[in-house]
Amino acid sequence: MLFALLIGSTMMIGCLAAAIFFFGVAARVLRWLEETQAFGYRRFTNLFELAVTFVWILFVLSFSVWGWAALYLSLDLFTGLEPALYFAIASFTTVGYGDVVLEPGWRLLAGMTATHGLLTFGLFTAFLVEVFNLPVRSRRG
Repeated sequence: MLFALLIGSTMMIGCLAAAIFFFGVAARVLRWLEETQAFGYRRFTNLFELAVTFVWILFVLSFSVWGWAALYLSLDLFTGLEPALYFAIASFTTVGYGDVVLEPGWRLLAGMTATHGLLTFGLFTAFLVEVFNLPVRSRRG
């Protein structure tokens, strides 16, 4: 049980650190788009800001879910990629159907995967609020 907590905590910290790093990269790209108005028309800048945001969200989601699936496979908790990926997605999105479950000694990983998903979706929400506030801030400044 403690080993599962250690592994799950390490996985969460690593994935969230990577998400925050990529958040910083996306924020710099967005700031550059805003400051330079690189695409001329304001409407295009907003479009590219949203595109950068959604690519970042897709990347972080994919990175996190594939990371959990790889962890499950490395611990031999699943025999193939499809069930490991399915379980990672169901747990990460907190759906948790219950048709695929972990062995009793590893069940805490499912809860940690769900907690990681909640934190990640919270980070997405904060980032989206910032992106949608960019045009308002530029009009004020």
